[in-house]
Amino acid sequence: MNQLSKYLFLSIAIFAASGCGSDAEQPQTQTVLVNAGLNIEVNEQVIVSIDGIATSTAGGITYAWSSVPTLVFAQADASAEVAASTVTSPSVTQITDYVLTLTATDSNGTTGVDNITMSVKPVNALPTAVILAPSIDLYEIDSYPILTNVTLDGSSSSDSDPQTSNAPISAFLWQQIAGPDVLAGRILTSANFIFETPILAQSIDITMRLQVTDQEGAISSVDKTLRLLSESETIPELSIGPVHTVFSGELLSLSGQASSIARNAEPFSVLWSSDSLLAPIIGDANAIKTFSIAPLVYQQTEIVYQLSITDSYGNQRTKMQTMLVEPQTKTTLNDTGVSLNASNNSNLVTYQGEFAGQDAHNGYDRIASSGFSDKAGRGELGFDFTRLNQNGDEVDQNTIDWSCVRDNVTGLIWENKTDVIDDLHAVEQVFTWYSLAENGGFAGDVNMGSSACNLSSGNCNTQAFVDAVNAQGLCGFFDWRLASHSELLSLVHFGKLQPPLIESDYFPDMGTASPDSPLWYWTFMPNVDGINESGSQSAWAIDFDSGVDNFINKSTQARIKLVRAGR
Repeated sequence: MNQLSKYLFLSIAIFAASGCGSDAEQPQTQTVLVNAGLNIEVNEQVIVSIDGIATSTAGGITYAWSSVPTLVFAQADASAEVAASTVTSPSVTQITDYVLTLTATDSNGTTGVDNITMSVKPVNALPTAVILAPSIDLYEIDSYPILTNVTLDGSSSSDSDPQTSNAPISAFLWQQIAGPDVLAGRILTSANFIFETPILAQSIDITMRLQVTDQEGAISSVDKTLRLLSESETIPELSIGPVHTVFSGELLSLSGQASSIARNAEPFSVLWSSDSLLAPIIGDANAIKTFSIAPLVYQQTEIVYQLSITDSYGNQRTKMQTMLVEPQTKTTLNDTGVSLNASNNSNLVTYQGEFAGQDAHNGYDRIASSGFSDKAGRGELGFDFTRLNQNGDEVDQNTIDWSCVRDNVTGLIWENKTDVIDDLHAVEQVFTWYSLAENGGFAGDVNMGSSACNLSSGNCNTQAFVDAVNAQGLCGFFDWRLASHSELLSLVHFGKLQPPLIESDYFPDMGTASPDSPLWYWTFMPNVDGINESGSQSAWAIDFDSGVDNFINKSTQARIKLVRAGR
């Protein structure tokens, strides 16, 4: 019987009950007749429409749906003629019955109920298998060079209807459909599959399959094709030096390192270049380690160099190296005079790329060698001297008669020695160290009555010589003194291969050295290492034969080169 027939039957039954019996008035029992409809079968997670009907002589019926187990109903109008509603079937793992109850209440408060059964069947959606493959720089997507560890990631596989909060995929299985075997010895039942690409003479495709199983046993799979490249398609590795900051005229180290896991990839062809409008000079553009001369700039300037290499198979690799060039700054410190490049076993004029950052690559000597120095006078490399006559005036650079030398870098003015035996400034004179002030607690040795110098007093010591030169007024100045350690060391030319280690065009007379008599020159600085109860017994000196410094006893006879502040 359908729902309409069932409703008509209920209506007739109610009418018949009200018309039969004796003429005497009988009390009436109020009844609400309810029809919830027919039992239903549905799939899980679908919207189900249900409706029912009820009758009562009192009228004014309202409806309400409920269920065991509890579900949520969406009922549009509780007082409509038909008890229409919707409910969403729940997610289930097996066929599950829900008892749906329709309760009708009339205007007198009388209720009636009817039940139907809703059987909910589980429906398992297939899982989704996903393979994610890594990208390798410089290579096309899904292409891999030789001897590369490749991780295929299946952890993004999913299931739209997992039954528990555990991992939706309960099992993974990796398979290979085509291409040379990469499965051997590998774990095939984890979310990720890792393999190493083989060495191949020709590139080839492989197809990998990932099969996944969800919590309800449903299985699906996905395939992914990868290109395994040949050995000859392997792009070489290239590293490049860090950013360097140099001054105009200094050498910039251009340094790269090339390698390849492919056999027979070497030798590499090399090319350094730069698009800078300053057109910097590059030493050997075809050497992996070379140099460039920093161009002349007036503000900090970035120069980008490009290093390109090509292996024997024709594979190329390019990287950029950046240099920051600073404009020259005025220095008040002489450079060392070193201009040769050291290798493992020799000193060479040519640049040594394996030993970048040497003394010869930087500093004022290098700037002068590059032709970027702005000298007031002349001199080798970074040295800048001017000759002064006996009145302190600048004289022709080629003169053979000068009394003093001005260092245009440090601003100091130096006494010039002579080879005239009886001259006050004769180079072969020697003196003990003696000073009544700043002597470290010990004045030193007066050296009285000595024939080691040309002083009329015969007191051949440093104080006596300073006093004599100031009395003379050498070059028109009267403030001559012994030099400090750093001042005297600034004259040492460490780049000379033969002593004396000084710019000989400006200081031609420095004395004759021998194994027993180095070219020691005094400074005014006492030394604390030589202190005893009587004070400092030694003072610092510089040896222009070897370039070393040391402290020697104040009674030692050594040479003097006086100095005064210049500008």
